[in-house]
Amino acid sequence: MRIFFVTLFFSGIIAPFLWASTVHVVKKNETLGGIAQRYGVSVSALQAYNGISNPNLLFVGKKLKIPAGNLREVSYVVRKGDSLGLIAKRFGVSSNDLALINKISRPDLIRVGQKLTIPLSGSKRFATPNLLDSTTLSRLNSIRPTPGKWDRIIIHHSATPIDDAVNMHKVHLARGMKNGLAYHFVISNGSRKARDGEIYLSNRWKGQLDGGHVKKHSANQTSIGICLIGNFEVRPPTSKQLSALEGLCEYLMKRCNLQVNDVTTHTIFHPKHTVCPGKHFSLTGLRRRLID
Repeated sequence: MRIFFVTLFFSGIIAPFLWASTVHVVKKNETLGGIAQRYGVSVSALQAYNGISNPNLLFVGKKLKIPAGNLREVSYVVRKGDSLGLIAKRFGVSSNDLALINKISRPDLIRVGQKLTIPLSGSKRFATPNLLDSTTLSRLNSIRPTPGKWDRIIIHHSATPIDDAVNMHKVHLARGMKNGLAYHFVISNGSRKARDGEIYLSNRWKGQLDGGHVKKHSANQTSIGICLIGNFEVRPPTSKQLSALEGLCEYLMKRCNLQVNDVTTHTIFHPKHTVCPGKHFSLTGLRRRLID
């Protein structure tokens, strides 16, 4: 058995790494599942890594490259007769994930020769954001974040027990903010108009405009502002708000290529200036859920 060291570059999502790739020669009566189990990798990883479109057509003597166990994605070139749904089914991922990761707005318009990033099973980073309802996910998918603009997510509370995004927009306009609502997203507690956990997408996010949620102008240019309705100095956010926040942060991290440590709060970003989002909000707890 020969060992090769190859450098693989997966553009856009992870940086180049040096992977150790073992070459296995298929023997009589071997299956892709059995080979995958032998080397401790997933079938989808083995299949995608070797560009195998039909795992049932494995033949004796075929050389398979065995990916490193921590490989998270591979590239796949679209072939004649492919569709996004078929590719997703072939490699055991969801078509929603493929569309999201590859920034495909029209899944029916993929073309022969197009290179797609295929997430491998078990990767949390590419899990479907099932904490978001289909309506919210559809609205989010209709907006393409400006590449390279956003480098962090800052979480706030409204400091008001009863409020909604529309009212906040009016208040911020009255304060002289020409774009109104200072945040890119508002998550309701169900106290007024919107339901508990409902995510409001502001015109700042729709238009990829700077925020107005922190004091420093340069930070507003690069920070995504999320505000949860409620005063968390008095009581904690609702469970539905926390689930919505987790799902939204996961989504934004994928779309904007952010890491867990890029998710912070107003008070941590700007200490001694504010207690926002209050003593009953746990950033540590949120970050732990984003990692798990």
